[in-house]
Amino acid sequence: MGNCHTVGPNEALVVSGGCCGSDEKTYVVGGWSWAWWLISDIQRITLEIMTLQPKCEDVETAEGVAITVTGVAQVKVMVDNELLGYACEQFLGKSVMDIKSVILPTLQGHLP
Repeated sequence: MGNCHTVGPNEALVVSGGCCGSDEKTYVVGGWSWAWWLISDIQRITLEIMTLQPKCEDVETAEGVAITVTGVAQVKVMVDNELLGYACEQFLGKSVMDIKSVILPTLQGHLP
């Protein structure tokens, strides 16, 4: 028939599908949800803080001096349903390392 799925406060449960072919997704953080067997899809996305260390080496300044710029950034998926939906579009089904590998080049592009 179905299963009851629980999720802690450090990840989100995404329930999609249903008996009427609905495209609606339900996001659950720190709670539970019922999913029908065979017709509902259950996936999880982490909500933990990810620490990234972007680094740009040998970047030239306006005066032509080569410098190395390093930084530390802590990123997190927001819990708001709209923002969580955007994050799920990009990162659902990916590991933490895959998520970091997508975000890190963007941060490195904004350093120098």
